[in-house]
Amino acid sequence: MFSIFRIQRCSKVCCIWSQVKHFSGKEKFYKEARICHSDGGFEINLDNRKLRTPNGNIVKLPTESLAQAVSVEWNNQNKVLKLDQMPLTTLCFSAVENKPTISAKTLVSSCFNYLHTDTILCRINEPPELEKFQSERWDPMVNWLMKRHSIQVTPSSGFAMPVISENAEPVLSRYLLSYNYWSIIGFERMVSSLKSLIVPLALVDREISVEEAVSLSRLELEYQISKWGNIAWHHDIELAESRMKTAAAVMFIQLCSEDSKTERYREALKSL
Repeated sequence: MFSIFRIQRCSKVCCIWSQVKHFSGKEKFYKEARICHSDGGFEINLDNRKLRTPNGNIVKLPTESLAQAVSVEWNNQNKVLKLDQMPLTTLCFSAVENKPTISAKTLVSSCFNYLHTDTILCRINEPPELEKFQSERWDPMVNWLMKRHSIQVTPSSGFAMPVISENAEPVLSRYLLSYNYWSIIGFERMVSSLKSLIVPLALVDREISVEEAVSLSRLELEYQISKWGNIAWHHDIELAESRMKTAAAVMFIQLCSEDSKTERYREALKSL
């Protein structure tokens, strides 16, 4: 059941990304991106056109701060649109397209499935040097998770599965569902990108930085690079892209979770 669900989920995400790639590369058709109020939310106007997903759905954003950030992405475009340089916009497209068909509980379940094969919990005991390296870097994250959420997890090595306490799923599910749908989209994208639930939880909780989160998720690769060297044209680009996507996802979660309405502040200042 797990594998079938993952295949269906990946099919949906891949469909969205293929549409985004098709949308990217088109000539810029507007002069300025501006935000406007719309039925309790915010929209992006590209001159006189509303921002829409590749499927034609209007993008209505939940917070003004997110709308401001997305408008900056569109205003920073040059002659040709490059959506791979607009990660917040891509996440917005994903939220708008997925909401009618994929529930928040389904997204949270998808995130939780990664805990059983979490990068932090599934370890290699050979060579001993790598095993020691993993323990030094990953054990603090395991200890943080257990203390922060009052659950028990025991990392595994070889073909064994991690041991996870029975209360872990309901506790972590309640925590993730305390966020709104758009924020959960950010969690799901970050979890699938880093192949870990523990690392995104620590990142959103500001226990670690984006650089640390990406480093923890690719610890084995960093060990191999330290032994055999770095392929500049491949590893460097991969690292930069991973950091960009991770930073965008955590920023997306924060911007979707806060209620900062600058228009209200401007009106308050005028009355002084």
